[in-house]
Amino acid sequence: MILKLFFTLNILLTAFQPFISKESPITSSKPEIKSIYTDYPKDGTWVQIPKGTKKITFHVVAENTETILFWLIPTGTQTWTERKLIGYDSRENQTDKNFSLTWNIDRPYLYDHLYIQAIGDDRVEQDEINLYLE
Repeated sequence: MILKLFFTLNILLTAFQPFISKESPITSSKPEIKSIYTDYPKDGTWVQIPKGTKKITFHVVAENTETILFWLIPTGTQTWTERKLIGYDSRENQTDKNFSLTWNIDRPYLYDHLYIQAIGDDRVEQDEINLYLE
């Protein structure tokens, strides 16, 4: 009896094998930050901004992203609560992967983290670069 049940189950599974896929057809919509850059050179993880600069443009290339948030956070420990949202950019169409923000530097010094949040359909990815005025 058990052997008969096993053969029946095996026949059914074999018959439906073409309909069973090992890979999910659902694609991930997780935001993915491909690059962050400015017009100024990087020194390791730090972007060197010349003293006297009044404006800087940040560029982000990201996939599966609706909106990019640009946060300025002071260096140091436990400074997340001191963050300041300096701007955002939203995609213009479904294929748009380029985001940017031109920020007016409103302080005489800069030694901060630029925290980037890429917001997708139901997920968020983040990355950061460090900024300082020479």
